[in-house]
Amino acid sequence: MTSLPIIDPEFEGLIPPLNTDEHKQLEHNILSSRKCFDAIITWEGIIIDGHNRYAICVDNGIEFSIKEMDFPSRDAVKVWILDNQLARRNLTDAMRIEVALLKSNILRKKAQKRQSRAGGDRTSAKYEGALSSESSKPKTASVDVRKTIAGEAGVSEGNLSNYMQVRASNNPQLLDHVQSGKLKIGTAHRLLPKEIMKQLRKADKDYSYLERVIAANNCNDLPPETRNKLTQLPTLLQELLEKLEGENTSDPTQNQKGIQKPNPAPI
Repeated sequence: MTSLPIIDPEFEGLIPPLNTDEHKQLEHNILSSRKCFDAIITWEGIIIDGHNRYAICVDNGIEFSIKEMDFPSRDAVKVWILDNQLARRNLTDAMRIEVALLKSNILRKKAQKRQSRAGGDRTSAKYEGALSSESSKPKTASVDVRKTIAGEAGVSEGNLSNYMQVRASNNPQLLDHVQSGKLKIGTAHRLLPKEIMKQLRKADKDYSYLERVIAANNCNDLPPETRNKLTQLPTLLQELLEKLEGENTSDPTQNQKGIQKPNPAPI
């Protein structure tokens, strides 16, 4: 080897990390044979597959081979990396969705660039609409997006929808359990109303406290941090209420467990 391959953080960041057991098994396979059977794949000297194998070999003085591949652009490399990850069998459904979302975003941006260069031709616009999850097109475009991403991830559209709601729930622990496979997407989705209610009760408690502070003090004398928190809480409460409504629970605006829509005091 005349030179070592390069690690590109952006490329490496596209690849879901191995869990502890998977990494130990890979390390055992390489160290026990003192050989790396699979080549490190590169593009222009940059690793695009084999980051873990490369690190293990370098750390333990084990030789490895390199396979150089040719791609027309960085975007093409990214799509290849993501397709390669989607072919892995050890990814959870949640991680497959995350990879498919990354691919969709890259392809959407490529379509936007092509559309811009072509002066907004209809073909590029149609392609972009089919991949963009934030398209302004009617329902059919959104359906195409769901089908595209669900198909790439190998999950049902219903499972994709459930995961996106878990993803948007602002609950890192719940999301981590789903991505790691500790919880199935459907199970996590069924927990959402309870988790949202916990967040809602906390936000409502904070809001009530701040209302009492305002009643007892001149609002202009409040610390900036407190003022900012008070300003943000009505929006947070409204978002949580809307999430609950989206879960088809009973109407949370009608004093559900003592929680009502906020009527913020002016600041």
